[in-house]
Amino acid sequence: MQSRHSSSMRRLVVVLLTLSLALLSATATAGAARKPKPKPPPFPRLPAGTTHAEINVKIGRVPHTLILDRGRIVQVSLTGMTVLESDGTREQVPLDDQTIVQFRKTRLTTAALRRGMNIDAMRIDDGAAVRVRIRSLPRRLRGLA
Repeated sequence: MQSRHSSSMRRLVVVLLTLSLALLSATATAGAARKPKPKPPPFPRLPAGTTHAEINVKIGRVPHTLILDRGRIVQVSLTGMTVLESDGTREQVPLDDQTIVQFRKTRLTTAALRRGMNIDAMRIDDGAAVRVRIRSLPRRLRGLA
């Protein structure tokens, strides 16, 4: 009789341990999912004439490299754009649905980007652009703004 009870008790302990570990795991996952992703930093001030800069910064106590590009869009799609910088270099800048696009104080989507726009783009660690600031519109689009 005793071996039957101890076998049942062992099973019960295993089931309770498994349930408690599953509950702990779900709680940890839910807590991680709620943790907000840090907002990308604002554009730093750059000296006049700067076309490309890489700056080491800490975001949320983690070191990152900000990659800044300034130029005119020569090709654009929903997944990336080619920027012609004033020194003649062409820079490929990936885009994604998290990219923040701004013109003056208006927030736009990447679908608003057009060939001929003068922009500043910010990437973090060679990822997709986190911010794109439209500095000026091409003549053909100025009447729409």
